[in-house]
Amino acid sequence: MPQDVRFFLPFESRTSPSAGRARAHHLDWVRAHALVDDGPALRAYADWRLTDLAAYAYPEAVGEDLDLVTDAVGLGFPLDDQFDGELGRRPESVARLSTALATVTYRPPGEPPTLDLPLTRAYADMWRRAADGMSPAWRERAARNLTRFFRSYVREARNRLAPAPLDEHSYLALRREAVGTGPCFDLIERAGHFEVPTRAYWSAEAQILTRCAGDVIFLCNDVHSLEREEEQGDPHNLVLIRRRAQGCSRESAVRQVVELVRGRVELFQRVAARLPALAERLSLDAAGREATERYVAGLRCWMAGNQRWAVTSARYAGGVGGRDVVGDLTAPARRPGALSAPGARPSAPSPPPVPPAVPPPVPPAGSTAGAASTRTRTDPP
Repeated sequence: MPQDVRFFLPFESRTSPSAGRARAHHLDWVRAHALVDDGPALRAYADWRLTDLAAYAYPEAVGEDLDLVTDAVGLGFPLDDQFDGELGRRPESVARLSTALATVTYRPPGEPPTLDLPLTRAYADMWRRAADGMSPAWRERAARNLTRFFRSYVREARNRLAPAPLDEHSYLALRREAVGTGPCFDLIERAGHFEVPTRAYWSAEAQILTRCAGDVIFLCNDVHSLEREEEQGDPHNLVLIRRRAQGCSRESAVRQVVELVRGRVELFQRVAARLPALAERLSLDAAGREATERYVAGLRCWMAGNQRWAVTSARYAGGVGGRDVVGDLTAPARRPGALSAPGARPSAPSPPPVPPAVPPPVPPAGSTAGAASTRTRTDPP
């Protein structure tokens, strides 16, 4: 990443006490699902320190709960790397894969994925564990967020072939889904065995907080991964878009993104201070108030943890990355390897299908009395 970059992130960073256990489990799990081969590839993957990211992002998760969220967070990176090469320029092939992944959350128990691939098998195992014990409403929301995440890859593939350069507004709308924070934030509740009351989750305040946290993560990541996108000629980076649109220097574009992070964090802090008023307005009981506060605390952990991880991960610090580590996970011939730990056992049945549902309408940011004024998309403040 560019040197001498400091983000304004005044949040405490903590680590789960089960970090060591989760690391051992996850490396066994990715090997068992044929996501990464033994030897140099597995060592390079371990250097990405994805298990640290999960331990920072979910510091209160322990045992099997941290194992689950570590697998879920880690799984997004091998998926993302599948589109670094030729596949990322074939929208039809990307659509086939993303559809197969999206249907994992809607298939009956025991039915195999529509495409029998390392990625689809791994996502089926992750989803079965994630949905366990959660309400139908949570599963519906989580399934929708995963579906949007998977489908974002199709739009990115089309963008790579488009003759016109990607504009900032279109990029930001896409990036919010492609960064994958929606599914990761859903796991805050799953890891903590609680659920935010529906009316609180869909309130303008909670949606602004969720939006701000996601923006902070992808804006920071755009700076961290800048060299990678420059090398690959990938247009999906706000620094590159700003630089092209404004004709400014690389350093100026980076500074602008750093300031956007500060603006999102400051907005997050202002809105978070209004949570007691939100609880009063919605007549939340003690459990509802606690669940809402825990969710927002989880968003803080994610923002702080993502930055703490990114500055040390070999993925952004000149280490081996991409397909050189994970290889081609779209080849059906790859099968799960031998398991070295009971906790890494890939278990088969998926949860019962959750019918698609339309979420309650989210009021435009700023339309609710007492909510901070903000745009619904990430425009410069």
